[in-house]
Amino acid sequence: MSETPDSVGRSLSWTLLGELSFAAAQWLALIVVAKLGSPEALGRYSLGLAVATPVIILANLHLRPIYVVDTRARWGFADYLGLRAILLPLSLAVTAGVCLIRGWPWEVAAVVVLLGVIRVAGSVSDILYARAQRAQKMDTIGISRAVQGGLWIGLLALGLAVGDEIFALALVAVGLTLHTLLYDRRKAAQVEVPDDPTPGDRSLRPRFDPVRLRGLIWEALPMGLAAGLLGLTGNVPTYVLEDTHGLEAAGFFAAVLSVIQASGVVNVALGNAAIPKLARLSIDDARGFWLLLVKLLGLVVVLNGLGVAIVAVIGDAYLRYAYTPEYAVYLPELVIASITAVVLGLANMLSQTLTALSRFRLQLWLNLAALGCSVGVGLWLIPTRGITGAIETLLVLAGFRLLLYLVANLAVGPRARPRGAQA
Repeated sequence: MSETPDSVGRSLSWTLLGELSFAAAQWLALIVVAKLGSPEALGRYSLGLAVATPVIILANLHLRPIYVVDTRARWGFADYLGLRAILLPLSLAVTAGVCLIRGWPWEVAAVVVLLGVIRVAGSVSDILYARAQRAQKMDTIGISRAVQGGLWIGLLALGLAVGDEIFALALVAVGLTLHTLLYDRRKAAQVEVPDDPTPGDRSLRPRFDPVRLRGLIWEALPMGLAAGLLGLTGNVPTYVLEDTHGLEAAGFFAAVLSVIQASGVVNVALGNAAIPKLARLSIDDARGFWLLLVKLLGLVVVLNGLGVAIVAVIGDAYLRYAYTPEYAVYLPELVIASITAVVLGLANMLSQTLTALSRFRLQLWLNLAALGCSVGVGLWLIPTRGITGAIETLLVLAGFRLLLYLVANLAVGPRARPRGAQA
């Protein structure tokens, strides 16, 4: 007998537990690198994340949410697992290729590649989470994310204390890979997904059927490209800043961005918890769909607005003591970043709504437009305004994306049936 799905509230509670724990670990990682290293070390770390993350996101092809909202059950979980097993090694090769093309020193290249390995481990966990999310059993995901965060910051701090950043990142890569294989894989096998085409197969063996994989790629490619473009878009300011002002500026910028990254994890948690419910409501309860979306947007404003208030009160102390006094000069940029987080949160929630509606190709075009905005504004502002121009670029981008996604949701969202219409 299958377990009863969690309510949206319970799912959200577990998701927030895991994602907030993971976000706290990511935030602490920036502080640890800054405290035990230098702005340049933090610049290498943030550059590594900026390079590796979009590549891995593209390789993910957004398979997890596609599996979750595939109410027609056209592919089994084994197909999703097989496709990811093919694409992840390619993503690491691309990450290494970027390092070669850019001609970075070996220390920078090693950091970038190791962060790529860490992201690959997270990507395997991500697709394993899909089974629990589809069954609306979010507790195992929340626990796993919390453990991942603890491993990340614990092993990073240990490695930096006894060695250098390369040794520390190697420790993190090994620890997270073992967690994926020993915990996430076992938990995924225990989840029962009644509407999966292969519900009795709990071995989690990937399937490499060429015909099925071609169909899945064709379905996932627009959303995967859209997600990859979105990851690339958000990191354009880091690329331009590093190229025009160096690694040290990228390190200072990473500290400013920490408030956006923290809020982003919360926003993603909200969306992930709500996607299955929104997908079902879009089919048979348009009014319920819009009511839930309004509540989610309100929650985004409240949570991210709280971040603005916190930054306004303790922002200077945060930069001065969490990092070092030389970071405190960027308090105005930190305030702008906190405001940007509110706008980005709203835009990202509306993006998740389009995912719930399976509007994957539409998101591809929207994110392509956003990338053009990011590149254009970034090349205009950052070379002359440095870190200030970089955060201003993100604010303009956030507003542009919010407008795009708002119009898209109003255009393609579900419509209430007229009174008296047949059910």
